[in-house]
Amino acid sequence: MRSVFVRGEVSPGDLSNLFASVGAEGQASTSYAFGEVRVVLLVGRKFAFRSNDYLGLVILAATNGQNQRIDVSYAGAGSGLLGVQLGAGESLETNLFNAVLQLLQARSLSYQEATAGQG
Repeated sequence: MRSVFVRGEVSPGDLSNLFASVGAEGQASTSYAFGEVRVVLLVGRKFAFRSNDYLGLVILAATNGQNQRIDVSYAGAGSGLLGVQLGAGESLETNLFNAVLQLLQARSLSYQEATAGQG
């Protein structure tokens, strides 16, 4: 999983559009709020020839209107011929995360990538 902390906010629609930038399709979305914090969960998928299966993609974003945390992850990826992991999921996750960073840069939003263990 890759995460980024943002000063500002990216809309759920803009985040959802990022699936297309990596050749994936959106499958489902939901959103809810806890007090001032709004959360959106976006699920997409892409067929990967490397794993001969669909890979799931997830974007989870939580915001209070001033700051936002965006998490990107993949699910699945299967294993290739003879059980060898072919890295399709990690590659797709990295491409989607890079698309998030490009969007943040295009909007001139300040951000910081999260390191492992940062919550």
